[in-house]
Amino acid sequence: MTKTAYSKKGIVALCALVYFTSYFSRKSFAATLFGMLTAGALSSTTAGLIETAMFIFYGAGQLLSGFLGDRVKPAVLLGVGLGTTALCNGILPLMPSGEWMIPVWALNGLAQAMLWPPIVRILATSLDHERYVTANLIVTTAAHAATILLYLYVPVCLNYMSWKAAFLTAAILAAVVLVIFLIAITRVLPSEPTVGGTAKNASPEEKHSIGAVLLHSGILPIFGAIIMCGILRDGIETWLPTLYGQAFGRDAGESVLVSVILPIFSVAAITVVTAFHRKSFFNNEARGAAALFLFAAVMCVPLSLLITAEAAAARYICLLLAALVCAAMHGINFLLISCLPGRFARFGRSSTVGGLVNAFIYIGAATASYGFPLISKHAGWSTTVAVWIGVAAVGIALAIVAYRKYTAFIKTEE
Repeated sequence: MTKTAYSKKGIVALCALVYFTSYFSRKSFAATLFGMLTAGALSSTTAGLIETAMFIFYGAGQLLSGFLGDRVKPAVLLGVGLGTTALCNGILPLMPSGEWMIPVWALNGLAQAMLWPPIVRILATSLDHERYVTANLIVTTAAHAATILLYLYVPVCLNYMSWKAAFLTAAILAAVVLVIFLIAITRVLPSEPTVGGTAKNASPEEKHSIGAVLLHSGILPIFGAIIMCGILRDGIETWLPTLYGQAFGRDAGESVLVSVILPIFSVAAITVVTAFHRKSFFNNEARGAAALFLFAAVMCVPLSLLITAEAAAARYICLLLAALVCAAMHGINFLLISCLPGRFARFGRSSTVGGLVNAFIYIGAATASYGFPLISKHAGWSTTVAVWIGVAAVGIALAIVAYRKYTAFIKTEE
């Protein structure tokens, strides 16, 4: 095995490990949410504020992290992010009330923002685009594996220990991975900046300002589509256990456990999208996003009608439909958050664009975290799901608007 091959495989493995830890230590709050509500640790309104604060700081942090990620060593951002998220998960269970949790989880959002943009830069500058897409599949699958493990582990905590155990476990995991990262980072990362694994000097393309690059690419409407994706993806992931428990009268342990279906379906969706991205329909990210938004809208129609049904079969059908909608959003997330930034490596802007797109998706996530509980409280879950249809329709329209100019942009790359 050559040193180059070893480095590239090591890079992907290390990025996958970091992103696994990122998801476990970021989704720890959403996974334990219904259990915390049931235990009276906080109110639903406060919970919405905690998640909203995290998403706001995560989104804003993406802009800063994306900017720094193209200018400072990725290892610096990744190290600080892992250390801070370990601290936040460790101290959150010690807070005396829900209100005290808000600044802690907001800081965790900022810490988490330091992880994705440098990962994008590392992968985009070390691999060609085809291998970059495959590496993103591996890294993203690791994140969903973390989600599956978390949603299997949290019911054990709720039934035999406490919701606090989930956060302490996330803190220990982040601390251990930080040590592994610091030991491994100098062994796997290339010493020279590269594009597609080849050492390079600054090219004329890199001299364009980020504003000029964004206008030339035609992705400005895609930013709006990403917000719509964030509303549906994170809104469903965060509130599905609560929706399932409240709409169908199920207990906290069962409601959290059923959420395991979401990452399983999402991994399947991302695998399919990756396969088609190489040669077929989804190799144009705008076109693929429009198709997946349409699929989600169609799935939401029967979901909105069945959410109030009392039959046992209805809750299983609703769970399946919600999982399909969430899977479609993860497919869009993979196209627009993982694949799209790699198109900008030739401009030296992959981390910046990676930070931008991630910031926009968490604008949507923050909107959903505060908006969904308000809508469900005052109008019911059926109306909430009907709103999802409108969100998907806006996503379709924005992706279509971006399609022509973005298509011309990626053809120049090819």
